[in-house]
Amino acid sequence: METTYFEETQYFRWGFILIPALITIMFGAFFLVQVIFKIKVGSRPIPSWLHLIICLLVGVFTLFMGLQKLQIKITSDAIYFSLGAFAPLRSIKTDAIASIHLRKYNGTQEFSGWGSKGNDKENCYTTSGDEGIEIRLKDSTRKSILIGTHKPAQVNGILSKYFSGISK
Repeated sequence: METTYFEETQYFRWGFILIPALITIMFGAFFLVQVIFKIKVGSRPIPSWLHLIICLLVGVFTLFMGLQKLQIKITSDAIYFSLGAFAPLRSIKTDAIASIHLRKYNGTQEFSGWGSKGNDKENCYTTSGDEGIEIRLKDSTRKSILIGTHKPAQVNGILSKYFSGISK
């Protein structure tokens, strides 16, 4: 029977959705001013329908970004993770892991930001922060995987206790 050792859900920081949310509000206000008050916005106003389309597109993007989350679950049989509102849950079986440990990283320098990213050596799944679970697989043809965590002390304890045979 599979035993769950650790679970974590992370969301992107509010700064990632603040700017698109403000743009949505701005174009929504421009639309209302032009339609309800019949006042053209700007010296060369765009049509009201274009304000509405921009408002809706950026609004949907903002909603989508707000729904994004990273889910992590460490069990006795596998490590499960998913990044995205509609992303499938991925799993790495414990018997496929060559090494696993907690490490510091710089999301902007190593991966050009946060999200589902990758470089020559590894794939990264992170929402923010600078600590993650690095997993190297026994299949050496694949890249290693880095999963960000906001609970490094708790993860380190789990790795030390249950994964000491494969921890680096």
